[in-house]
Amino acid sequence: MISALQHYIFCPRQCALIHIDDVWQENLFTVRGELLHEKVDTDSYETRGDLKTVRGLRIHSFKYGLVGRCDVVEFKQTSKGKEIFPVEFKAGQPKEDISDKVQLCAQVFCLEEMLNTQINKASFFYGKIRRRDVIQIDDQLRTQTEEVINKVRSLISEKRIPIIEYSAKCRNCSLIKVCQPKALNKKKLGNYIKQLYSL
Repeated sequence: MISALQHYIFCPRQCALIHIDDVWQENLFTVRGELLHEKVDTDSYETRGDLKTVRGLRIHSFKYGLVGRCDVVEFKQTSKGKEIFPVEFKAGQPKEDISDKVQLCAQVFCLEEMLNTQINKASFFYGKIRRRDVIQIDDQLRTQTEEVINKVRSLISEKRIPIIEYSAKCRNCSLIKVCQPKALNKKKLGNYIKQLYSL
């Protein structure tokens, strides 16, 4: 699933827990996102003049082995032909990492394959700042996205849950109680085992 790419960038362990062990927990951030997508993913479309807006479009790519869903895809008839413009809705604000951009680029890969077209830009609508953020689907982003796809495919095919060091972003992860990143600290775990056997 395309969502696995974003999970992997946030944390490879989170990605493995969700997509290998089928673990899921809700928190404030996941619920906000689900509420926003309930309004968007309606499997509907509307036409206004030269603009057709499709919501909840199911997408796939045989080349990359991806499946997913676009929140919104806009099809606009221009003098140069049909312009295709995917829009991904996010509850928060733009992230510092590339996770959102990789997710959107993967959607572009699917649309390009399905519709035999070239898409050079796409957009996010961030709920917190209430505006669109247009991004370029350039060669650098395409390469980064392909690299993440390969890493996720390798992780899932190996069926291995990696051990990750605790960091500040763990506090915002819905899986923190399942993951127990502090308990996985090798040094602390080693000291605990030594104390256990020294009694």
